Amino acid sequence: MTKKQLIAFSALMTLCLQGCADDITPSEILELAEAAYKSMDTYKAEGTVTSDIDTGGMKVNAETSFSMVLKKPNLYLITWAQTNSAMPSMSQSGAVWSDGDQPYLYMGRMNTYSKMGSDDAALGGAAGMSGGAVVTVPSLFLSTFDEQPGPFARLIEPQIEKTEKIEGEDCYVVSGSSSISKEESFWISKKSFVIKKHHRSLEAPEGGMAIPEMTDEQLDAAVRAMGQEVTEESRKNMAEMVKASRSMVKNMDMKGSSTEVHTDISSPELSKIAFKYSPPEGAVLKESLFGGKNQ
Repeated sequence: MTKKQLIAFSALMTLCLQGCADDITPSEILELAEAAYKSMDTYKAEGTVTSDIDTGGMKVNAETSFSMVLKKPNLYLITWAQTNSAMPSMSQSGAVWSDGDQPYLYMGRMNTYSKMGSDDAALGGAAGMSGGAVVTVPSLFLSTFDEQPGPFARLIEPQIEKTEKIEGEDCYVVSGSSSISKEESFWISKKSFVIKKHHRSLEAPEGGMAIPEMTDEQLDAAVRAMGQEVTEESRKNMAEMVKASRSMVKNMDMKGSSTEVHTDISSPELSKIAFKYSPPEGAVLKESLFGGKNQ
């Protein structure tokens, strides 16, 4: 156990003792959850994300099953398969992985996998395709998210809504509006303080969704992820694309909800080989997400 993990574990034990009689505040529960993930060296789980999306002109139901293994500081393998009501007979698979040397993103629909310029680009590119599974827990676990606010930071005046069993395990249900949602809820285990379930409304909060500005470094990373050289022109084009996307998201009248459930959670010993992924036969390797085929 590293010094950082030992400190997190000590904080976890202290807070557990303070809250053993359920005399505990929402903030303390969230601190316990953050400390729990900091104290873990590895994370392994199966799960599902179910989404009901209503854009006003179209309604879509989607279900994504996923499997993930994570290891500090920056090793991960997350695979998923998604079906939706718009294309019920077609399953869209994908994977994002890194053994610490090179991140990759596999897109089953095109049967291609791409070298990604950074973990940020790889996990960011996979966020929507995985139904958001590559964000919730990884953002509390992997070092690539260290400079970004975690999922609990966006909650506004969280409250303990109730307690509820998930897979026979008692959980606190901590809820509140957030910077991206009218309401979000986290089911946090009373025993281990890991997230067992996350539910959020797809409806924007009062005043609209708060979307952070991208730094020059993030713009440059996005340009490189697209297989382009960073120049004033390419950075300007990327900034305009981001601005248009921000405007579209902010003005989108979306309703519905998304529910993410984690099962079979463990923290096993994992070697580097656990983060190797073999794309399906015939998959084409590309030098970048929007680049040409690798020769």
